[in-house]
Order: sequence, then C-alpha cells, then structure tokens
Amino acid sequence: MKERSKNKIEIKTLKEVLKDVISQKPLKKGVENIRICNSWEDVMGENIKIYTAQVRFSHNILYVNLISAPLKMELKYELELIKERLNIHLGGKFIKKVVLN
Repeated sequence: MKERSKNKIEIKTLKEVLKDVISQKPLKKGVENIRICNSWEDVMGENIKIYTAQVRFSHNILYVNLISAPLKMELKYELELIKERLNIHLGGKFIKKVVLN
C-alpha cells in the first residue's frame, strides 16, 4: 500500500497574501511611488490640489507641476518645510528635494 504524501496547506488571510504580493521588489517600488505622489494632495490640501496638474517621483525628487504661477512663486519659499511635512506624513526620509514646475 502506498503512503500518501502529506502536503501541508498554509492558510493565509487576504491581508497576508496582498502583503506578500506587494512586497515583491518591482511592485513594491511602484506602490511606494504612488503613495509618495498621493502624499502631495494629503499634506497640501484641497486648495493646492486644484492647482496641481501632475505629481511625479523619481530618484528621491518629487516633481510637481502647478498651473498657477503666483502659487508656484509662493510655495518656492517654503520648499524645505514642504519636504519635511511630506516626509513626516510618509514616515521616513523618502523625498530629498521638491521641484516645482
């Protein structure tokens, strides 16, 4: 009589499965980039969001395209503070520089 091989099935919650999938290197980087870009709206608020055309993150630099020249000039004086607030919101030193276009 043949013995059946006992395969152990590990049961995981959906949260654990998603964590495993997202932790894969290429996907983790993409999810992190989206999280960093979304932090602009979270930190800066609705009033700034409506003047924001695009937010992009690359090589530790957050690039923000604004459609209001006066707002862009006003925010340029606060770039260091904005960077600090974004990093606090993100819980780490992700952003080294913020560039307004």
